[in-house]
Amino acid sequence: MAMQSLELILLLVFSLSSSLVQGQNPDPFAQLACTKFKQIVFEERVAISFFFTDAPITYETVDSCHGSRPLIVDGTPAEPKEFPFAARLGHRKTNNEIKWFCGGTLISNRLVLTAAHCFFSEHGEVNVVRLGELEFDTDTDDAEPEDFGVLALKAHPGFENPQLYNDIGIVQLDREVKFNRYKHPACLPFDDGEQHESFIAIGWGQKKFAQKESKKLLKVQLQGYKDRCVSSVDANDELPNGYEPKSQLCIGSRDNKDTCNGDSGGPVLAYHKDLACMYHVMGITSAGITCSTPDIPSAYTRVHYFLNWIKGELAKQTQ
Repeated sequence: MAMQSLELILLLVFSLSSSLVQGQNPDPFAQLACTKFKQIVFEERVAISFFFTDAPITYETVDSCHGSRPLIVDGTPAEPKEFPFAARLGHRKTNNEIKWFCGGTLISNRLVLTAAHCFFSEHGEVNVVRLGELEFDTDTDDAEPEDFGVLALKAHPGFENPQLYNDIGIVQLDREVKFNRYKHPACLPFDDGEQHESFIAIGWGQKKFAQKESKKLLKVQLQGYKDRCVSSVDANDELPNGYEPKSQLCIGSRDNKDTCNGDSGGPVLAYHKDLACMYHVMGITSAGITCSTPDIPSAYTRVHYFLNWIKGELAKQTQ
């Protein structure tokens, strides 16, 4: 399906569902977009011909969206093509040197979801996004890295730096991403994530406190703590009112695992229950209270709460 047709479908669904009250019923926009992304990348129409005169040519759809889901342990390197929506955000200096400092998630052929606080980095404005990467500083890994320029940065209108409420933003790339096994979007959430027992966080951040950032894309399994952050997150300059349950997810580890500096803006994921090749972006790494401290959860931006805003930004790309 041509990307223009996909965009028209997404815009139509947005118009029909923009008045939908957010609840636990899967959002039709998120469902359709997820299915279409999967079809574009993992389904191929193959011609079949029989070996006799005047035999008709028939077509069959081959679906390669299958396979097992690997066990995730503390700081395990990601497999090739396992997280094709993983993005890294940085600032390219005039001497062409790049400082990478935030993560992100590809959600369409032009938009990357991240944390709004990444737009206020001491390292400079986000002006470069890398997709398709697995391990930095090597070209022998099974990856297809590609750098994109930045056309626009859009923080949520409710975000007020340095506070971390409404800590969600969108990066508009300077050109379309050509989807393949190395680069394609994550699914938007079908639910608010409150009932999920486990999540997956990915990024190139520190493995442990005060260590250097990893050159390899890492994955770690975390647990949902429901309302634990209401009592465990104290008011501070970044969260003056403490934890906000509606717009934030409480996630951590009962073991010595968590996301660290360098993972800001990166996704917290959940498996798609039906499609082994797809993930939902449930949260965004935002207010990391601790790093590798067991049983002390952190506040993550709850993506589902901001679905209508995200859909509005996606719809603008079709106009």
